[in-house]
Amino acid sequence: MEGSEFARFNLGAEEYEKCNMDRALKHWTIAATDGHPDALDNIKSMYMDRLTTKDDFAKVLRSYQAYLEKIKSKQRDEAAAFSDDYKYYECSV
Repeated sequence: MEGSEFARFNLGAEEYEKCNMDRALKHWTIAATDGHPDALDNIKSMYMDRLTTKDDFAKVLRSYQAYLEKIKSKQRDEAAAFSDDYKYYECSV
């Protein structure tokens, strides 16, 4: 609880490597909900490989979008327009 989304992402990767798909999904879900775009991409890949359900992917996608909406601001949008380095909504979904 109250950990880093990067740590959760890494835990998900370790569980995935061990073929613990449920645990990988759990960790990546938490990371994506906290704004980690690569976690969302990994869950998308799991869905495409039929390792998770459409409902699981849709739930995580909604959570990720809610996170982006929560952090959205005029200043962030101006910074993102200035340079790709400041894009906070980068995701391949």
